[in-house]
Amino acid sequence: MSTPLPAELTPFQKSLRGKSMPDALDAAAAAWPDSLAFHEIEGKQRSLTWAEFRDAVTRLRSGLEAAGVTTGAKVGLLITNRIEFPIAWFAVVEAGAAIVPLNPKYTSKEIDFVLRDAEATWLLGESDLVDKHVADGKVGPVDLARIVTIDGSAQGALSYDKLMVTPTTDRRQGIDPLEITNIQFTSGTTGLPKGCLLTHEYWMELGIFGSLLDGSSRRLLADHPFYYMQNQAYLMLAIFRGGTLYITPGLSRRKFMDWLHDYRIDFAWIDEDILEFPADPRDTDLAMKRAPVSGLPGWAYEPLLQRFGIRGRECYASTELGNGTAVPYDRDDLAGNGSMGFCFPNRESKVVDEHFNEVPSGTPGELCMRGPGIMLGYHNRPEANAELFLDGGWFRTGDVVVKEADGQHYYKGRTRDMIRRSGENISAAEVESQIATLDGVWDVAAVPVPDPIREEEVKVIVVREADSSLTPQDIVAHAREGLAPFKVPRYVEFRDELPYTASGKVHKAALKEEAEPLHAGVVDTKG
Repeated sequence: MSTPLPAELTPFQKSLRGKSMPDALDAAAAAWPDSLAFHEIEGKQRSLTWAEFRDAVTRLRSGLEAAGVTTGAKVGLLITNRIEFPIAWFAVVEAGAAIVPLNPKYTSKEIDFVLRDAEATWLLGESDLVDKHVADGKVGPVDLARIVTIDGSAQGALSYDKLMVTPTTDRRQGIDPLEITNIQFTSGTTGLPKGCLLTHEYWMELGIFGSLLDGSSRRLLADHPFYYMQNQAYLMLAIFRGGTLYITPGLSRRKFMDWLHDYRIDFAWIDEDILEFPADPRDTDLAMKRAPVSGLPGWAYEPLLQRFGIRGRECYASTELGNGTAVPYDRDDLAGNGSMGFCFPNRESKVVDEHFNEVPSGTPGELCMRGPGIMLGYHNRPEANAELFLDGGWFRTGDVVVKEADGQHYYKGRTRDMIRRSGENISAAEVESQIATLDGVWDVAAVPVPDPIREEEVKVIVVREADSSLTPQDIVAHAREGLAPFKVPRYVEFRDELPYTASGKVHKAALKEEAEPLHAGVVDTKG
């Protein structure tokens, strides 16, 4: 299918299509051995070249294999933004196992759920993060004997540093591109978090075709969490560009502009908040001239260009899908017109109605996409997979769009139940499930509330049992016992009943469309 996006692969990219992640790392280490692959902006401020990264992966992989990690194993990673995360990722994958990234903000209950759901039997993590979750000689279902700790620990049986000095062995060859590399948990849009089965093909396709969109950038700001797909995706882009990942401890509004200037960053994800930063004489001297955005308001495009010289372009992607659509950087006429852009060269799209029949151009419906490198499905979720994959390999994204005759896509809304707070996807069902276990709660619904700083905040509407005297503070305290801090509701409202649909489900659409979601009966637990 033709697309206005760049489609011509370089010889380097062509030679690696259909290959594995270790093949790509071998090629990068051979092509630019002395070029910087990583630099930690804060903390220890360590750096690795591509040759050094290749060597570190070989050493850790050899150590993991000697310790007993085998093909098909599932290895939890409990690591913050630091060089050890990409080393561990590639080492585990090279050993034939799959990583299960864990959010360091997770409670012990959430870690236990994710590790059990993924059937993980190994854990590699920072000692201070691991130690606080140890109970009865385990972290979740993983025995201490199979826990590798970074920075030393009295709890973990295996030391990362010691594994790194294990005699090295040759890596596997002829790796199947459809071998699973990640069980990447996402809050998704229905029910508890689900593990996306991602493959070598997923990451190779993402890296190759993502590089086509802007092949000139070489200094990438890795300021998102490494346990989500974004920094992992940036690493794959760097491999196919010979670029450098500048790793930060995390997102920071206060430090963002200094990072861009001090490290001459030419690739970073931005939003309209950048326009709120105080004016700086350096604003016109940014190395970054192009930037991917998502849902950027139309009014923000021209100020970005005038003040910073940045051309923002809409990109649509997800953990399940990888790359989906994008607006070409050479199409100023499409900047800010609401377009999600055109399909990447390795993607096809169609828009369907509730019966999964394709609708005519210009008609709203659910976006479906297909092409090499989409996730294989959710781990141990056959019912969800049967629902989300249609005949012909089409994946239902859950997003409502309009596709025009020229191939452009326009976003209209979501079909599933999700709250997005400060870049974190939160399953409303997960919040509801935790609060529903509190004595005195008869029914509960979690809904998003617009927020100018965090995009959305979590609001819960609770129906108490007849004799209950629960307070909003009780609700929040119970939520904190089983949910990561970013999932804990900020707003609590008590009602006598919730609205229901004809099928007996809570009428979420009606709750979301209420004219005054924060009326006088709502308690702001932070106010």
